[in-house]
Amino acid sequence: MLNNLTVKNLTVFPEIQLQFSQNLNVIVGENGTGKTHLLKILYSALATSGEEGRKSPNGTPTKTLLQTRLADKLIHVFRPDYLGRLTRGEQGRERCDIKLHFQDSRFNFAFSPSLRTESGFLINR
Repeated sequence: MLNNLTVKNLTVFPEIQLQFSQNLNVIVGENGTGKTHLLKILYSALATSGEEGRKSPNGTPTKTLLQTRLADKLIHVFRPDYLGRLTRGEQGRERCDIKLHFQDSRFNFAFSPSLRTESGFLINR
């Protein structure tokens, strides 16, 4: 189960930390406040991790494989010209960080779109 999500310098978010309950979580807000961006980030990260985890012999995908698949997923979901465009602020000057913490800490991971490449990522497990 996902416990919390931290996002820094992603699209409309200078910084946000969300705590999730065990049952139902509802995301509400005015138009243009980033609700859809949150859902896209969650979908991309959880779908990629789950898909690759099922394919991996030990249930944990390699960092390299996860980087490639997550970059592809985010490009297809957000449709930016390149991943660095997801970063808030002046292009190439700010770093975007996304962290997911799960009830089972073995699944925790953090990632940052690379500002130097069109489809690169830095992932920390």
